[in-house]
Amino acid sequence: MSFRPCLILPVYDPGPTLARTVAALAGHGLPMYLVDDGSGPETRQELQRLAAAEPLVRLLSMGRNQGKGAAVMLGLRRAALDGFSHGFQVDSDGQHDASAVPAFLALAQAHPEAVIAGTPCFDHSVPNARRYGRLFSHLWVGINTLSMTIHDSLCGFRVYPLEATVALMDRTAIGRRMTFDTEIVVRLHWAGVPVLNAPVQVTYPADGVSHFQPWADTLRLVLLHARLLPGMLRHSPGLLLRKLAPGAPAGPIPWYRIGERGTLLGFRIMLGLLRLVGPRAVRVVADGVLVPYFFVTSRRARKASRAYLTRLRAQSGPLPGLPGEPGPGAVFRHFRSFTRSTVDKVLAWSGCHSGIELDPADLEAFMAQRAGGQGTLFLGAHLGNLEMLRALGRGQGLTGLNAVIYGRNAARFHEILELVNPGFAADLVRVEQVTPDTAIRMQQKLEQGECLFIIADRPAPRTPDQAEGSNQRTVQVPFLGAPAAFPCGPYFLAHLLRCPVYLVHCVYDGTRYRVRLEPFAERIELPRAGREAAMAEWAARYARSLEAQCRATPFQWFNFFDFWAER
Repeated sequence: MSFRPCLILPVYDPGPTLARTVAALAGHGLPMYLVDDGSGPETRQELQRLAAAEPLVRLLSMGRNQGKGAAVMLGLRRAALDGFSHGFQVDSDGQHDASAVPAFLALAQAHPEAVIAGTPCFDHSVPNARRYGRLFSHLWVGINTLSMTIHDSLCGFRVYPLEATVALMDRTAIGRRMTFDTEIVVRLHWAGVPVLNAPVQVTYPADGVSHFQPWADTLRLVLLHARLLPGMLRHSPGLLLRKLAPGAPAGPIPWYRIGERGTLLGFRIMLGLLRLVGPRAVRVVADGVLVPYFFVTSRRARKASRAYLTRLRAQSGPLPGLPGEPGPGAVFRHFRSFTRSTVDKVLAWSGCHSGIELDPADLEAFMAQRAGGQGTLFLGAHLGNLEMLRALGRGQGLTGLNAVIYGRNAARFHEILELVNPGFAADLVRVEQVTPDTAIRMQQKLEQGECLFIIADRPAPRTPDQAEGSNQRTVQVPFLGAPAAFPCGPYFLAHLLRCPVYLVHCVYDGTRYRVRLEPFAERIELPRAGREAAMAEWAARYARSLEAQCRATPFQWFNFFDFWAER
């Protein structure tokens, strides 16, 4: 089937955001169904005006208000009858960033059988009640699908494959009101339709009109999940077989497509427990429930963990905790180490330091390095718990510990930590590309004696419509016995900043966290002639240091994907 998408907007008295939303979406050149869900006279008049002024608009009417779900289903059915292959649902209240449309369409064209579901990246305009209210639904979606595949079940920014979706609607009664978004994606998951997640920026416009009814719609969601639970039990054999069947899905998935899938549910459970019963219960639940759950349900991560540990053992011989060939027990220990790191990260930023200790001598050495007042670039890795150093250092009065992150990478993880401690975001430096302008902003921080932390063992994520930049460029260097792709961006950034560079890791030794500092370069120079070779040399040196850290703490390098298959 040819790829032929259209836009579907359910409309119910959205106020002045309607015209702005239609204008922003019209720039993408897609046919657009506006489905009027029984709006008042003023909105009906505005819809008629938009339909007359914009050739792409096709106006449908429900006659009377029947609910958002009913409007979306009418749009999906009409689009299928008109020969479209995919329906792109966008809410008409102006909350979603229209510039994300091309990235979603590119994913849908590359995976025409899948639902492309929006993962909201909220700004500060979102009410806290809406942030916290989502936690309940996300928890139960995880239970009712036996997976973390669906990152957000409430987002109304989503691309549906019409053939599979309309077939499901024909054989199953779907909720016609605010529960529609959640129910349809859960039932499509049950039916074997893949769900891929992509980020979309969400802003609550000051003049926006929300028809969300906190008590009534929350009750509808509670009843929905109670109604879905027996369905999950009926589908559970197939859902478990889908996870536990031997062999991994064909082809490597880039790390940023896997992203936060394995930990978001755990973060939410931990956050709720922390607020209700304190840190001790969080650790008990993490060890007794979350680790076994992630271990059983994350087949791809289990395979990647075992491949990494096998490669490390083959290169290094017997290691602490890894005397022989790694089996399920070693993989389980790897999962447990990662979960402990996650728990401690949440606890540290929440101010609950019970059971968390940073070696005093290490902290003193780090503070002595910072006391020189010279701005420094620290290169870290997905090894240990670098956030612990930032969180505990902040508690000791250290300021200017800036974490450099790529665009929307790990946006939901950061959102949760910001809920735990609003000060978490104060020292985040978000960049889309490493450019001279980026370097100028960072140089200003260095000149003030601050430091920058950047992770150097993964390239930045790239959306399908984004051209490759210095963040995404990689070089192949030896790592644990085989070539692996390491990013060029950190060395290009260090070259622009012309500052001292250290390697830094914060690892758990069984009783406390230890900071490992290693001087890397007084300056990194990348001459125009031979720049690629120079970056490869620096990346190879970094990879050798990372190998040594993996040998010292084999269960604390947290890359649960096929690192050597990345290109």
